[in-house]
Amino acid sequence: MTQYNNQTRPDRRRTSSGYRRDNGKSGFLSVLLFYVLPFIVINGIIFLLVTARPKAEITIGESSDFISTTMELKVKSLLPIKTMEVSLDSTPIELTKTGGSTYKTTLKNNGTLEVKLTGFNKMKSVSYETVNVLDDTPPAVKDNVLENGILSFRLEDTQSGVDYTSITASDEDNADILPLSIDRSTGLVTFEIKKENITITAKDKIGNELHVTFTPQGESFEDAEMENEKAAEDGDTAETDNSIETDTEKETKAAKDTKSVSETKPTNDTKSTTDTKSTNNIKTTNSTKSSKASGKSTDTTKSASKSNTGKKK
Repeated sequence: MTQYNNQTRPDRRRTSSGYRRDNGKSGFLSVLLFYVLPFIVINGIIFLLVTARPKAEITIGESSDFISTTMELKVKSLLPIKTMEVSLDSTPIELTKTGGSTYKTTLKNNGTLEVKLTGFNKMKSVSYETVNVLDDTPPAVKDNVLENGILSFRLEDTQSGVDYTSITASDEDNADILPLSIDRSTGLVTFEIKKENITITAKDKIGNELHVTFTPQGESFEDAEMENEKAAEDGDTAETDNSIETDTEKETKAAKDTKSVSETKPTNDTKSTTDTKSTNNIKTTNSTKSSKASGKSTDTTKSASKSNTGKKK
């Protein structure tokens, strides 16, 4: 007895098309994973290594004595550093390596610190840092007043401070004049002026020395020099303005001359045209007169011929 299998046979077409779709998806994923993504990653890494620049972190330490300070340099770079140049106001500085990428040195002058780094890929970077924690200026004179032969002024130093024991003065007769009074809380100092000029000498606590000369009018030579420099600058500015005005006047005059020449030229052209027209008119009139004379001569000849003919008859 024959048995029939009621199970349906699988559709070969449908199975074949589904296999093709799965095969296409797996092929695209294979290309994406094994070709496209590795290409992007590798080229990105190459681009990063080629364009990477070294960086410098500069730290200026505080100064306790206002004479020297420390500088710490940290270098950050993906590639090794090929060259490194450090200078303070164009003066080379030697560094001491304290770590893998850390360097230190001692600075004794204020100025602009410049760090030039060149990486292994020849990419360069330049960093600048201002050093201003050291005291390299003498005390400053403020609020000087002269009354009844007594000169008073204030000394000011915002960094190391004023050394009040170093304040002296000198004139033509005495080379060592002590101040009449010193107020350390306000910095007020007074001297008696007996001669024409008096020179004040003072130092700060690290030895920066001040020399300033006062006149009997209470003016210092430093103030006079500053006023002269300012006057010279104002004079240069005035001369520059005058020269600019002179150049402007010259340009205006040249423009007027050019305009006058331009206006004169058309006038001459017009005059020449008028003369030409007058000449042509004169020629035309002469021609007309000649034509009329010729006509009259012809008429006279005709009349004479008719008279002769009548006589013969």
